[in-house]
Amino acid sequence: SFFTALIIAAAAHSGSGATVQFSTSTGCGSFQDTYQGSCNFCADPPGNFASVLFSGIDSSNRVTIHNEDNCTPASQVGQGFGPACWNQGHTSIRSAWVACPGARGM
Repeated sequence: SFFTALIIAAAAHSGSGATVQFSTSTGCGSFQDTYQGSCNFCADPPGNFASVLFSGIDSSNRVTIHNEDNCTPASQVGQGFGPACWNQGHTSIRSAWVACPGARGM
């Protein structure tokens, strides 16, 4: 029936979403912290990280990298679109934001 198909589609969609993984080594090697969500969320693990991997998103999801906790606009040190591995620059990575598709602001 229509409702059964709708429930199956909703269940299939609920399993998808963004995954943000933090590593203490560059190149997104082994991961110490993993966060999952749909979109418009800040992944904010304790500690300092050398790389972060975004997956489960597409090129319409904007991502931002931060060198302080809580994904504040003032702490943004990088931004891009879609799945990718980001390595730290002069400062460690402390948090990362995943926007909903097409969203430009936090």
